[in-house]
Amino acid sequence: MALTAPPVMEQLVQSLVKDVTRLTDYLESTGHPAPSFDRSTPPVVLPDDASEGAQAVRERILDYALRIFQLAAGPSEYLANLQTGYHYISCLRWLCHFRIFHLVPLEGSIPYADLAALAKVPEHALKSITQMAMTNGLFVETPPGHVSHSATSALLQINSGFHDWAVFNSDISAPTALAMAEVHEKWKWPNTETNCAHTTQTAYNIAFNTDLPFFKHLGQQEERHRQFAGYMRAVTASQGTHLKQLVECWDWTSLGRGLVVDVGGSTGHASIALARKFPELRFIVEDLPDVVAGGPAYLESQSQSQEDADLASRITYQRHDFFEPQPAMAGDADVYLLRMILHDWGFDDCVRILSRLVEALRESKKRDGARILIMDSVLPEPGSVPTSRERLLRVRDLTMLQVFNSQERQMEDWERIFTCVDERLVVKKVVQPAGSVLSIIELALE
Repeated sequence: MALTAPPVMEQLVQSLVKDVTRLTDYLESTGHPAPSFDRSTPPVVLPDDASEGAQAVRERILDYALRIFQLAAGPSEYLANLQTGYHYISCLRWLCHFRIFHLVPLEGSIPYADLAALAKVPEHALKSITQMAMTNGLFVETPPGHVSHSATSALLQINSGFHDWAVFNSDISAPTALAMAEVHEKWKWPNTETNCAHTTQTAYNIAFNTDLPFFKHLGQQEERHRQFAGYMRAVTASQGTHLKQLVECWDWTSLGRGLVVDVGGSTGHASIALARKFPELRFIVEDLPDVVAGGPAYLESQSQSQEDADLASRITYQRHDFFEPQPAMAGDADVYLLRMILHDWGFDDCVRILSRLVEALRESKKRDGARILIMDSVLPEPGSVPTSRERLLRVRDLTMLQVFNSQERQMEDWERIFTCVDERLVVKKVVQPAGSVLSIIELALE
C-alpha cells in the first residue's frame, strides 16, 4: 500500500521546526541572542557577518510562517486579515504625529492617563490606537493600565532614521499607493517600456495634487526632504539593502589604487562604507548641486575614529547631472557605480543615463577597461523565490511605478536596456548577495 504524503500544513510545520532549530543553534554558536519579545532583544535577528546558510535558514522560516498563517486562515478570512494592514498604517501615522514613541519612557512605563495628558489627546482614543498597535509588536501593556516599549517601538524612539521611515511610509507612501486606480483612469497609465513614461503623471501626483516630479516637489518641502534623507539612511542600513552587500560581494581589491565614481551618490553613504574597507581606493560622489552641498558636512559627521581621518582626502563631491557627459575629473574612473538609481527611471531615461557612462568607457585608458556596476533589484520569476522575499521585491516594484512611472526589472528587461545603449555593452556577471533584495550587475564594453 502506497504511503500518502502528509498534508501541506504538516509538511511546512515539520520544515519550520527543523529550521528554527538550525537558526537557534547558529545564534548560540555565534553568541548572538535568540529572537524574543523582550524589550532588550537586538534590532536584527542575525549578526551583520552571518553566513549565507544562516541567511537562507531565516528566509525559509519567514516563508514557512507566512504560508502556515495563510493556510490556517483560509480564503474566507483573507479580507478580514487584510483590514489589519491599513489600520496598522493609520495607527503608525497617529502615533508618530502625536510623538507617542518619544513620550513613552525608554525604561519603565507610563499610565494611559498620563500619556494622554502629555500628548494632548483623548485617553480613550490613545487606548484604542495603542492597543491595536500592540497586536503588531508596537508597545506592550505592562503592567496593566500602563504603556511600555517593545523592542520595535523603542527602536522608533532611538533611531531617528527609522522614525523618519515610519513617518514617510504612513504620510507619503500609503496615500500614493491608494491612488493607483485614479492615475490609470486619468492618464491611462503610461507604458514604462516606451517613450510615454511621464514622471509627472503618477500616483504621487494624484495623491498630492502636484504637477511636479517627485524629487522636485519634495525639494520644496524642507521637512519632507529631511525625512526622506533619514528614510533612505534607514533603508540603507536595513538587512535587505545593507551596504555590506555592496562592500563584501564584489572584488574591490582588484582595483588597487583605483577611482570609483558614485553616480547619483547623494551625500556619499556608499562611498564612505567602501572607503573604510578599502583604504587604497579614491571616490568621486556625483549628484545635483543642492544634494552634494551637504556632502562634506555629512562626511565629517561620519568620521567615527582615527582610521576615518583620511576619508576627506579620498572622497570628493562633484556637482553633476547624470544625463550630461561625465566631467573631466571623473573620466579616469575604474568603476562607475549606480546604486539604487536606475529603478527610479523609465526605459528611455535609463538608456540616456547609461549612454553617458558608455561614452566614458569608450574613452577609458585603463588597461582592462573601466566598468559600470549597477546595484538594483533583479526581479525573480513569480514563485521562484520564497514569498517572504518576493513580496518585498514586489513592494519595491509598485513603489517605482506609483512614484516615477518606472519599475524594478527582470534580467531580460535589463538586457533590453543594455542592448539599446550599445550592442557591445555586455553583462560580465550578476551577483545576488545572500539576504539582499538587490543584485550587482557588472557591465563592460567588449
